[in-house]
Amino acid sequence: MRGVGWKALLASGLLIVIVLAAAFWLITEDQERRYNADLDRQLLTAARIVRAALRPGWDDLDAGVAAGLVHSLREDGAAVMIAAADGTVLVDTTGTPAAAEMLLAQPEVRRALLTGWGSETRALPGETRTSRMVAVRVGSDDSTLGVVWLARPTWTIEAGTHSLGDLIAAVGALALVSTLLLTVVLTRLRTRLLRRLTETARSLSAGDLSAEADIAGSDEYAALSAALNQTRRRLAQQVATIDRQRLTLESLLNQLHEGVVVVGPEGHVALINPAAVRLLNLAEQSRLDCRRMIGLPVERCVPQHSLQQMLVGQIRAAAAGSDEHEAASGSGGPAGGAESDQETRLRLRGPAGELHLLARVSDVLLPGGAATPEDSAVGRVLVLTDITELARIIHVKADFVANASHELRTPLAAIRAAVETLLQMDPAEAAEAGRRFMNTVERQSRRLEALVTDLLDLSRLESPTARFEPEELSIRKELDELRGRFAERLESKGLAWEALESAAAGGVVVADRHLLRLVLDNLVDNAIKFTPAGGHVRVEYAAGPGWASFEVVDDGCGIPEAEQERVFERFYQVERGRSGAEQGTGLGLSIVRHAVAALGGTVALSGAPGQGTRVLVKFPQPQRSAARAAR
Repeated sequence: MRGVGWKALLASGLLIVIVLAAAFWLITEDQERRYNADLDRQLLTAARIVRAALRPGWDDLDAGVAAGLVHSLREDGAAVMIAAADGTVLVDTTGTPAAAEMLLAQPEVRRALLTGWGSETRALPGETRTSRMVAVRVGSDDSTLGVVWLARPTWTIEAGTHSLGDLIAAVGALALVSTLLLTVVLTRLRTRLLRRLTETARSLSAGDLSAEADIAGSDEYAALSAALNQTRRRLAQQVATIDRQRLTLESLLNQLHEGVVVVGPEGHVALINPAAVRLLNLAEQSRLDCRRMIGLPVERCVPQHSLQQMLVGQIRAAAAGSDEHEAASGSGGPAGGAESDQETRLRLRGPAGELHLLARVSDVLLPGGAATPEDSAVGRVLVLTDITELARIIHVKADFVANASHELRTPLAAIRAAVETLLQMDPAEAAEAGRRFMNTVERQSRRLEALVTDLLDLSRLESPTARFEPEELSIRKELDELRGRFAERLESKGLAWEALESAAAGGVVVADRHLLRLVLDNLVDNAIKFTPAGGHVRVEYAAGPGWASFEVVDDGCGIPEAEQERVFERFYQVERGRSGAEQGTGLGLSIVRHAVAALGGTVALSGAPGQGTRVLVKFPQPQRSAARAAR
């Protein structure tokens, strides 16, 4: 490449030298022609002046006078000869006798004798340099007296200080050296520009889209630089678009609650999101994250055999029977429709407990570098949905139906048995027994009424269309009414009642009246129910910036720690027996939990067997000004 550059450099230099030599030659020729034409005019004018000076005294012309007349012309470098018509040379400044003898025979002299003047260019005898010669006739056409002849060397390039060859060589050498220097400078400059463009192109090919060529101008390098910069900008835009799409896809996959696993046609993992790793507990089992699982076989990443079969069994079966399937259906693709879509349910043990998963697997087209979508590779996609909460709800609903049926059947059976007995008895003969059966009917009817009331309250709390409007309630009034609603039961069991209100409470609570009474009534009812005679029940109200709380404390039988979470389930009771005067419906604390949730608060239970129970209900309050709080 470097040799080719030097050859082009020398060729350019020689071409410039040739062009300069040709131009120099043409200029010299034109200068010589112009000089000689001007020389003709000067010589003709001088000859005519000499003739005019000699004409009046030609008959008595003295050689000395004539010589003095042409003295100035001789000093100016001109050769002068004056001859009479008979050929006698009167004046000769050439110093060449042969020239004087042959003067009348010269072409310019003969032309002058015929026409009045003549000119010629030739070398004088004994000289190599050419001269321009002009002859002027003295006298008229009828009476020729003589001839005035002047000669002066012509101007040529050879007549200068140097010959034409030396001058051309000097000029050529100077042009060649100048051309070489200029070419070297331009070559270095262009090489530097080309190197910058090459470095920019290499940076772009290496993925550095921040590299930019900064070559200005209008030549081809500037055009190439502009094209490279435009390519860089387009690549940067495309890469930014691809990165944005990739980040969007990754963000969506990372935020999905459903697990997604995509398997390629070779049975290797092509994509997996964190939800799938979490649901399948893969991080604990394989010690791999999402990125490290890409490209690994499914069997190494997914330990469940049923999922392995759903993901790769269909692909391998299709690959093994592709020839038979193609011959039967005329298509080389795998079977689709119901055969490719599969669904199953899994129960897995995870760090948070047992998980119930719904797994659905179907075919998916994966880009494999094919030109058309029809030639794309067919893989499998697994979608995992956590249905643990749904399974729990289904289980709770099943238990609810069973428990509700049992709770309703018990009082109904007791009422029916008592009524049947009463129908068969004689009221006059068995008045005391009839009274007992009527008490049973009345007691079971109340229990049935309480159960239905609790079910209706629970249903309303769970209804999505239920609306609860908070209002300002007097704390003292609510506590006094609460004491009044349970006064008879407190006195019948001999329980001490205490209602406390903190000094910073402000005397007012903002809540829905119905929800607040549901919470307090059920908590106090449980406290009275499970506190032995002579015990103590206390209700405390406290408030702070943006919150309020009620705490119901008793010194009853208490609740074991293992069952403190389950007591909020429907129909769950610490005492397993479903009958008895102090056995409730099993819905009280469930109603409390839902009512507190409707208030936007939380409920917490603590205690121990034999040490009583504490239930704390805390819910938010709107911010109030100091003046309003004081009122």
